[in-house]
Amino acid sequence: MSWVLFNRHLSIEFRAGTGLDIEFVDSRPVYTQNSLTGEIETMPFQGVIILLPCIIISWGNVYTFEEDDD
Repeated sequence: MSWVLFNRHLSIEFRAGTGLDIEFVDSRPVYTQNSLTGEIETMPFQGVIILLPCIIISWGNVYTFEEDDD
């Protein structure tokens, strides 16, 4: 499940784990689906990820970047 909250994406997902962890990430790869073409691709995620027993809560933004070939 995902929502937009304070101009950032909030997502709650199930996981097969029991540990507790909080991560502040700025380039973690996540899978996204293009709503126009339906293609699944990998994009970087910047935000907070909270790992609870059997649940992942992520809050932040997915972004793209341009590579400079100089």
